[in-house]
Amino acid sequence: MHELSQQDFNEVKPLLTGAPIHPEILSIIEGNNPGWIFVDQLVTPKSALVWSKGMQGFYIIGDHTNEIFIKSLDSYVSSQIVPRMKKLGLEYFEVSGQHNEWNLALMFPSRKLYPFEQMVFKLFHKPVESLNNAIRIINLKMLEWEDLDLKNIEFVHDNIDLFWSSKEDFRAKGYGYAAVEGTEIMGVCYSSFVTEDTHAIGIETLSKYQNRGVGTHLAALVAEDILTNGFTPYWDCSLDNEASRKLALRLGFQQIHQYKCSAFSI
Repeated sequence: MHELSQQDFNEVKPLLTGAPIHPEILSIIEGNNPGWIFVDQLVTPKSALVWSKGMQGFYIIGDHTNEIFIKSLDSYVSSQIVPRMKKLGLEYFEVSGQHNEWNLALMFPSRKLYPFEQMVFKLFHKPVESLNNAIRIINLKMLEWEDLDLKNIEFVHDNIDLFWSSKEDFRAKGYGYAAVEGTEIMGVCYSSFVTEDTHAIGIETLSKYQNRGVGTHLAALVAEDILTNGFTPYWDCSLDNEASRKLALRLGFQQIHQYKCSAFSI
């Protein structure tokens, strides 16, 4: 197993053929979002493990019959990757195969796996009208928001910093809004992963402001910006996240895919 340098991430792009392409993976390969990539061999890799900083999780791509990769991955994770994860304060290794032919139990025989499933949605038309003009919003592509004297402003910083290498990079490539009541941030919604044709949407509302339409309002604004600028909005949530699923459907998103994941403690 070897780790690729960022300038060589494109070496694994051919491994994405023949299966649904997750923007969480492609955005890292294309250099839009931060992450790590590990491969079976540096020249013409056959299989790869991709880590997303934003998701704080892993994706396996390429040849699912690659015996060398399959047999070496668990020990490599233990010796080389887990120590780096612990330095970041992570306690769980979350992983999914790009397609369901990856046998995660076979690849991690020493682990107790906890399975879960993710749902994927896309929006192909203007979002269903759900704007609330009573909600004050801030456009996160504007420079001024960082200088505003707002409570919970670190909530916005933390979200963008998790998914992006810098605020400048986010403003150049992404879209986003925050909702404000008085001098306090209520919630935030933004492009979390970006490829040449797709923007995944990240959204979070502070608990005290939930069930007030804040998330719906913000997501409608971001989705419309994404569509207006020629991209497809993408929504990914866990199968048991009923609130997120209902919000996507309320805005007019259509489910296009569902995939399996597993997690184990480190």
